Amino acid sequence: MGRSFFWRVFCTGLLFSMGASLAAQVVVYEDFVPERQQLYLKERFFYAQLHTGGGTLGYEQGRVGRRFRYSGWNVEFATQINPRAKAVNWYGSGRNYKYGMLNSFCMLRGGYGGLWVLNEKPYWGGVRVSIAYRGGFSLGLAFPQYVYVLYDDQGQDIRLEKLSADNPRHLDVAYVLARGPMLKGFNGLRPYPGAFLKAGMDFEFGKTQERSHTLGFGAMYDCYFTRIPLMIGQKSPVGFFNFYIEYKFGMRYGVR
Repeated sequence: MGRSFFWRVFCTGLLFSMGASLAAQVVVYEDFVPERQQLYLKERFFYAQLHTGGGTLGYEQGRVGRRFRYSGWNVEFATQINPRAKAVNWYGSGRNYKYGMLNSFCMLRGGYGGLWVLNEKPYWGGVRVSIAYRGGFSLGLAFPQYVYVLYDDQGQDIRLEKLSADNPRHLDVAYVLARGPMLKGFNGLRPYPGAFLKAGMDFEFGKTQERSHTLGFGAMYDCYFTRIPLMIGQKSPVGFFNFYIEYKFGMRYGVR
């Protein structure tokens, strides 16, 4: 009787100590689990972009819907550089001009898009992976290039003219002295309405839910209703296809 009694007491004590140890482990684990953060309804951010034809600055504002799907509108300004235009300065003085370039070109875009989240970021950190898409209206702006042209051998007759394929002196570097004032191009500004599409991948790596930091990659296409005269002797394009890399930073607000 004494041996069985002590054996039961020993087994009971052992089970009690094991249970207490497991409970202590659970408590210790729960102490290290981060608290669940707030879910936000709205987001706004600025972004800067480098693409194969220039650069872009933009602003976007939107709303987070069900299953963390985001949608919103954006506005942006972008430049489009012609890689075939070469800087020339025959006399080595004044501003370089782009040989044969009829117009400089830039775009104002306004559109709507969103994110399709593939992998949501955990509350304690990590990276959210999403498919990004945008589309909307693109207003192209063409600014003619003005140059200083020499019309006599003594250098007394110098004229500021809009570069033209019809003037043979504009095609001879010996007669073009330098590029004219940039603001002069506003006199011949011509708009080109069109549309744009963007698609790519976004990787959001912000450490907190309130702030967002995102790196994106993708492609975009701007298409216009009429062809755009850019270079002498080259076919005028109807649109531009570019690859881009993008960095976005902003904030979330509006607690759900």
